[in-house]
Amino acid sequence: MKIFQIVVGLMLVAFVGCVTVPVTIGDKPDAVPPKIVMGGKDNKDRIWDRPGAFGPIPADLQEKAKTVCGQNDMKAIGYHPKAQDENGKAFEGGGYLCVAK
Repeated sequence: MKIFQIVVGLMLVAFVGCVTVPVTIGDKPDAVPPKIVMGGKDNKDRIWDRPGAFGPIPADLQEKAKTVCGQNDMKAIGYHPKAQDENGKAFEGGGYLCVAK
């Protein structure tokens, strides 16, 4: 499980490095989950296809969000319980949208 969190965190860090505009989330997770896709410069970065599909982080997941996103001086701003990896498989425990502090 710890390795899974690290991998998810690293994928999210790749996304944040490509963001140049403010990122906003929805007031609740969208019915269509966000998915990791290739994008950014030269289409070599893993990014979320729909950051606006994330909703607020539930209170009981705040500490986990800090752990996942805090590894590289990032902060969690969104959560989706059915966020998907690049193969369309849902992340166990959902996914977090991380941005630079």
